[in-house]
Amino acid sequence: MRRNILVTGATGKQGLALIKALLPTTETSSSVGEIQAEQHMYHIYALTRNITSPAAQHLSSSSQNLTVVEGNLDQPDSIRKLFNDAKGDGGIWGVFAVLAFPGLGAEADGEERQGKMLADIALEFNVGCFVYSSAGRSGPEYEDRLTLSRLAKRNVERYCVELGERGLKWTILRPGFFVENFGGFIGRITASVLKSGLDADTTVGLIATEDIGNVAASVFRDHEKYRSKFLLVIAEFVTMDQMYASYQRAKGKPMPSIPWVFGKLLLKFNKATQELMEDIKGSHHARTSGQYPSSVAERELALEAYKMKSYEEWLAAGKDGKENQPGWNQVSLAKLFTGKH
Repeated sequence: MRRNILVTGATGKQGLALIKALLPTTETSSSVGEIQAEQHMYHIYALTRNITSPAAQHLSSSSQNLTVVEGNLDQPDSIRKLFNDAKGDGGIWGVFAVLAFPGLGAEADGEERQGKMLADIALEFNVGCFVYSSAGRSGPEYEDRLTLSRLAKRNVERYCVELGERGLKWTILRPGFFVENFGGFIGRITASVLKSGLDADTTVGLIATEDIGNVAASVFRDHEKYRSKFLLVIAEFVTMDQMYASYQRAKGKPMPSIPWVFGKLLLKFNKATQELMEDIKGSHHARTSGQYPSSVAERELALEAYKMKSYEEWLAAGKDGKENQPGWNQVSLAKLFTGKH
């Protein structure tokens, strides 16, 4: 029986990654049989606010097993209508909930409302597998110190768990720091800021967005195994020196970054980047000191779901993040230096 999956953020990196993983092509699969089996199994309802946008139009032509649908996550009735309309096509069986990051230092009340709304509607329509993409955190000791987007994600997670007692079939992914953040000019700034702001032995948990999609696809394929589970979606923990070395080995040249002095200046004047450094340090400390004991099992679950690529493996495969669209992660030069969003 075909399973219909609603993907929010369908034109973003995580949404596209899941679509690519669930709807394999001759470029991503080793056999015609695998392609036919997967494409027969799943149909994607790709949510966008504007079906006439270039990104939506391009997506709509990518597969016969994909339908671009229009809806607004700030208007619950538009989302509920999608679920009702899908009843004639077997109903929506799964949801991959990816919510837009509001930006460094930006309020995230809307993100929390959207996440809870999707969980409510998923329960209302008896969705068979609700996968929420959250974010990696620092464990129980830090839960009450979270702010902004991380607080919103924590609250959505807790809400999903509460609804699970009433029947919501949830799985929560907790991705690490996207390797794509090091691509392009903003990526050069990011590398300098992390190099300047972190201690030499502080590790960063890295993940490629394509592997978030691969892990999510495995959850949908084996949803009972991962029901009511948290998956820490991190390929590796590396220091900045190790990251620079990985880039050198994979590309045969130094990792692009701006002079460290500019990274220091940005850290001095931008509160959001200061908070990011503290968050990374807190995550490292919690993991290495045993304050987050469940992180090992959570990461092992993600590794069982899919063998995630290291930063070096990702780079060696020809990736570098240069294809990033401007503002894809809600970070721009102006926002970094003015602190305005």
